[in-house]
Amino acid sequence: MARQLSKSEESQKRVLDAAARIFRDNGYAGTTMRAIADAANLKAGSIYYHYKSKDELIAAMLDLGITAVITSVEETLETLPDDVSGREKIECAIRAHISAIIAHGDYTLATRRVFGQVPEEIRQQNLRLRDHYGAIWQDILKQAKERGELRQDANTTLARLFILGALNWTAEWFSPKGGRSIDEVAREFGLIVCSGLFAED
Repeated sequence: MARQLSKSEESQKRVLDAAARIFRDNGYAGTTMRAIADAANLKAGSIYYHYKSKDELIAAMLDLGITAVITSVEETLETLPDDVSGREKIECAIRAHISAIIAHGDYTLATRRVFGQVPEEIRQQNLRLRDHYGAIWQDILKQAKERGELRQDANTTLARLFILGALNWTAEWFSPKGGRSIDEVAREFGLIVCSGLFAED
């Protein structure tokens, strides 16, 4: 059962959620703290209780978006038995990743729009989290290859970049009204990654 947020935490979450929407729509330069406060239905001064500047706020928003994905995938992997196959691990990680970015869709889309616009220091801070997440996937693929489940000539670095790029793009087109559930999309991704597109001879 999820812990109930305090009033301060609820207010902070409102600020972050509003910031994600505004940064998504207006970009970094086009976003002001007042616009975020208005979207969060808070007084302009209240937002500074949580974040001293726009840069501090956008850094927190970027970190929350990737941390949500990391947590989702890590918690899913922790539930798997030690002898789980590489294929099953990949499929479970795909499902956890998609579930997280859809649940935090505004954060994902805001990140895609503003990441190249924010100051270098903020990018570098967020890249450390991205590198940590990339290492999780690199380890999954490396283990599968060492166990003979992947082709020995498979480039696991390119495979990781391909998988994560495709998964992150899901936030751009997925809609719960589109006729496919998250589980169905994840299953299709898993089939493409693990079995390819072409029928076997």
